[in-house]
Amino acid sequence: MSKFNYRFASILNAKEIFEKKIKEDISLINREISSLKSQLEIIFEERIKTRREMIERSQRVSEFQSAKMYDSLLDKQIQLIERKIDQQRAKKEEKQIELIEKKKEVKAFEILKENQFESFTIDERRQELKELNEIAIRNYSGDSK
Repeated sequence: MSKFNYRFASILNAKEIFEKKIKEDISLINREISSLKSQLEIIFEERIKTRREMIERSQRVSEFQSAKMYDSLLDKQIQLIERKIDQQRAKKEEKQIELIEKKKEVKAFEILKENQFESFTIDERRQELKELNEIAIRNYSGDSK
């Protein structure tokens, strides 16, 4: 009995490697989004603290203006981080679409492999049957002489 050798094995392996790479990319993007969200929370907390201080204690005009400028800076940082999060989410969506395509390609090659293996086993069984028939014919011919 001969060994099954899938002729597209190297292509299937390459497709699976690309699929893993895309999964790693998505994982990195998720970590980046998580990091940006934690930065955003820290800035939100700082902004709330600053606003609370502006309201609760009496300040000179210059201190109030300084606090107001700091609040404005925090607002700009929040907007910047939110844009970065949106960009990362867009990247993630692109990668997910790419991953779906790679999964389809891998699945197609796996189905091809299954079909080729079925064909291989049918041919092997046919060959074994021929050999058994030949042995049976030889044994029958040898017994009748």
